[in-house]
Amino acid sequence: MRSEWRKKKRLIMIGIISALTIVCGIGLFIMVSQKQHAVAVAKPTKQAQDQVVVPPPPSEAEISIAFAGDTMFDWQLRPVIERNGADYPFQYVKKEIEAADYAFVNLESAFTERNEKYPGQLFWIKSHPSTLQAIKNTGFDIVSLGNNHTLDYGQAGMIDTIKYVENMGFKYIGVGRNETEAYTAKEVVIKGKKFKFLSFVRFMPDSAWVATGDKPGVAGGYDLNKVTNTIRAQKGDADYLIVYMHWGVEKTNRPAPYQKEYATQMKAAGADVIIGSHPHWLQGFEYYGDMPVAYSLGNFLFPDYVSGHSAETGVLTITFKGKEKKMSFQPYVIRNNQIQPLNGQEREQMLRYMQSISYDVEVTAEGTIINKKNSQ
Repeated sequence: MRSEWRKKKRLIMIGIISALTIVCGIGLFIMVSQKQHAVAVAKPTKQAQDQVVVPPPPSEAEISIAFAGDTMFDWQLRPVIERNGADYPFQYVKKEIEAADYAFVNLESAFTERNEKYPGQLFWIKSHPSTLQAIKNTGFDIVSLGNNHTLDYGQAGMIDTIKYVENMGFKYIGVGRNETEAYTAKEVVIKGKKFKFLSFVRFMPDSAWVATGDKPGVAGGYDLNKVTNTIRAQKGDADYLIVYMHWGVEKTNRPAPYQKEYATQMKAAGADVIIGSHPHWLQGFEYYGDMPVAYSLGNFLFPDYVSGHSAETGVLTITFKGKEKKMSFQPYVIRNNQIQPLNGQEREQMLRYMQSISYDVEVTAEGTIINKKNSQ
């Protein structure tokens, strides 16, 4: 009996061991299979190894700069400013200027309290230095002093103007205390992009106004070679170089032939945008390849005795995004000694007029200026 019990006990132990062996084997098989599958999934194929995943480039920031034309606070504007303050003329356009990332205006005036006039001018323009606060309050950041009135009260009046502009915190272009300063670009970084600004004067009453050596004056624009050489020298590491030109023929709505040649040569030298004034009328828009040109922004703030084309004005905004540069224009009018927006039929007529005097562009109802050369 005892021997039979031992035999049964041995058989039971063998069965248990066999069962455990089978269970362990199955478990080991499952573990190995899962590991192999995981490795197979994790290991890239030869084709996948050859493919390099390139992350998308970072999105370019969109940057807007607003531009305005000839501005002064003299003549019949003086009593208006005394009554209403220097901010009064800008109350309707201020929001437009402030909406841009940066803003530029041409100051067509000396800002001084001196009385000695430069001989030979037809008209002299002098604004009280305190009115510069209104330019700041409106939202402008940089000014051009390069024009045919900045020396109306001599070199001393121009130096006064520079001093008052500096004290107000503005960057300025177009003039200098010496030749080097007059032809040196001013730079600003906006949303990580470096902009440089230059200005040249292609109309002035006397060639003695040009800065030479240690003599104060304007950056002359009559010598095209000097203009283009300055652009090349100053472009440097700028992402965008903007050139302001005081040029053209007064009371005309189209550029003179020489301006087309200038624009072509300045683009070849490295200019990215050209903005003009001096005619006291608006002139049209054009794209030279991808370079926007606004030939004249006309008057921005003059006394409201101006009428017709002399009272037509507006704000040009250029939007920069990578290599793309687009223009848009919002029309205004000088009325009641203020810069007032045009609405309804007046606005439509103005935008149609701007298209009629422009070159190969479409001016939409929203004021967008579309380059038609790229679509031909």
